[in-house]
Amino acid sequence: MKESPLQQMNLGKITTVAIRELPLLHTIDLRVAPSTKSFEAVTEALGINLPGKTGQFLTKPIPSEDEALALCLAPDWWLILGYQKAEHTLDKLRLNDEYHFSFVDVSGQRTTIELEGPNAQDVLAHLWDQDLREKNFPVGSVSQGLMAKAPVIICHIAPHRYYVIVRSSFALHLWSALSDAAVEWI
Repeated sequence: MKESPLQQMNLGKITTVAIRELPLLHTIDLRVAPSTKSFEAVTEALGINLPGKTGQFLTKPIPSEDEALALCLAPDWWLILGYQKAEHTLDKLRLNDEYHFSFVDVSGQRTTIELEGPNAQDVLAHLWDQDLREKNFPVGSVSQGLMAKAPVIICHIAPHRYYVIVRSSFALHLWSALSDAAVEWI
């Protein structure tokens, strides 16, 4: 059983900025060449569209589960978040020798920190070099980089709502940096 690296920490309020860990999201690292028979088989088996452009993500409501996210991190690399049955589905497809793809359960490797509220972007701007304004980083965008010297993936989930996905070993360090950046709104 995996453990939450931040023990489900929660800080602030949604009227300004709320920061909380979304612990133990099921996460699959998927590699498959786009525009191939394998790609078509994987997307059909998962029942989820994989965004075709690096820096974008798509969501899919999953019955009896939360929303699943498919983040495009490179032309042939996706991170699938919150889709519990993805691994089982892909395992069955892997038995067919004509499909070439790889997937790894990386759930224990990372945790997700959610920032939500009208000041979420302000908090992130203290620690993130990229421009987070809506015209440059609209809802549906994803980017990788360093935040407080920790490698992260940041997603603009909805207006005033972001996910910051960080390696578990950096989680406490990043939580501390985010808490410091949010001090004026908490």
